[in-house]
Amino acid sequence: MAMTGFDPSVVNQSIGAVNAAYENLMYALGDQMQNQFVGGLADKWACNSAVNFFNTAFKPAIDELLKSANMVFESVVSSMNSAAQAWAQQTESSYAAKPFSAITKTIDVSGIQENIGGIRGIDLDTATTVAGKLPAIASSATEALTRAQQAVQNCGFVGGNQAGNLIASLGVIKDKISNATETITTQTKSAIDTTIQQYGDLEGKVSQAFSAQ
Repeated sequence: MAMTGFDPSVVNQSIGAVNAAYENLMYALGDQMQNQFVGGLADKWACNSAVNFFNTAFKPAIDELLKSANMVFESVVSSMNSAAQAWAQQTESSYAAKPFSAITKTIDVSGIQENIGGIRGIDLDTATTVAGKLPAIASSATEALTRAQQAVQNCGFVGGNQAGNLIASLGVIKDKISNATETITTQTKSAIDTTIQQYGDLEGKVSQAFSAQ
């Protein structure tokens, strides 16, 4: 007969790995997306299309992902701690809960301007290079979630569907990130194309105007 129960030390190790994966995820979605993508385009793309894209499409989508990630990971860690405490009580043993520390982040798009030194348009080559970083950032986020799923696969609970349920919860946010980044990549290309049609490729003039301020 298969054994059912829990191993408190393994539960703690699993939660520690989940927390580490969560920190990596928030770094990718928050810091890398902010610094590499938003910051990278701030001096290379300036017009109404850019402002509208970042304020109405990009920021709401990434902020929602950051919020969802917090909710999912907090729920996963809370579920693991609660289950371990219940098992400890039932088996007359002890379990010290491992905390979850939420990382609150939102994307700041205030650096995206309607014009830079009176110049409106895009530095196409460098902007395209920056936009090309989106798949790598998305990959970092997906990798973090894969590690979290691996961590809960051996979560210290023997028997039942605890691990499977946790893996499924993390899979939901993984799918959200994949779909959102794919949509954002398409929207970025569309907004850049609109800028080119309206103002043309300024061949570095946006960057030069920014540096001269």
